[in-house]
Amino acid sequence: MSINLAKRIEEIEDLPSMPHTLQKILDNLDGVASSAQTLELLIRDDPVLSANILRIANSPFYGVSGEVSSLSRAVVIMGFDEIKNLVIGLSLTGTFSGELGVDLFTAKQLWLHSIGVARGCQAMAAFVPELDPEELFTAGLMHDIGKFLLCLYFNDEYKAVVNVHKDKGVSMLEAEEECGITHAEAGAFLAQKWAMSDMLVNVVRYHHNPVSAGPYGQAAAIVFLSDQICHKINLGGDMGCEVEKIRVPKNIGISPENIKKVAQELRDNREAIEAGWGSAMG
Repeated sequence: MSINLAKRIEEIEDLPSMPHTLQKILDNLDGVASSAQTLELLIRDDPVLSANILRIANSPFYGVSGEVSSLSRAVVIMGFDEIKNLVIGLSLTGTFSGELGVDLFTAKQLWLHSIGVARGCQAMAAFVPELDPEELFTAGLMHDIGKFLLCLYFNDEYKAVVNVHKDKGVSMLEAEEECGITHAEAGAFLAQKWAMSDMLVNVVRYHHNPVSAGPYGQAAAIVFLSDQICHKINLGGDMGCEVEKIRVPKNIGISPENIKKVAQELRDNREAIEAGWGSAMG
């Protein structure tokens, strides 16, 4: 990121702070993980969050339509980690919403894509003993957070990126680099501003270039791959990021068979993910 852009982001007076509920979850990850009751109490403090969790819990994705009528029931049926992921996802999607001011994608499309990426990351991380699937879920959710930042606070510059993409027929990533304003760097800046872990900051920064992520290269590779898969199957819709051939990073550490399995699961669940999360976003 250019020094000028970093300085301009730093000077944004109404830059969103980390959502309160998300802050509580991340600050007390180990403690909360030991107590589903504590997590339930956190959720109850936010009636809108509670209602949205129940709405998603009863969506076709989980196969228990109409059976989840309370938060305690949701925790029993879906499990602690899944409820925690819903809280993280809904906290983030509620922070950046509304009109983005570009004609390539909407906030809802971008979030649905990110949720799909998060699901793919979570599933792939389960094949890597050294990685935490739930942490990779958050990394997947966060990977494109910089696009929201650029659309909302640097709209003229990002419209210029979209124009370069359309006029020159280059990818959005190439257009960003040509214009000197990349969503990966902007997202990493926000993750750092929110005092997120080094892993999350670096994975957001290098999710298009995993080999540069140092000790977090494998995590970045998983996000990179899941991102491609979700664009390939149009999870969230067509956002100008066509993927002709999926590239599998050498450092992914997951067998081709398991990668295909995750890709097929995402493809099979695409409509259910879009319907469930889409209902919570309005």
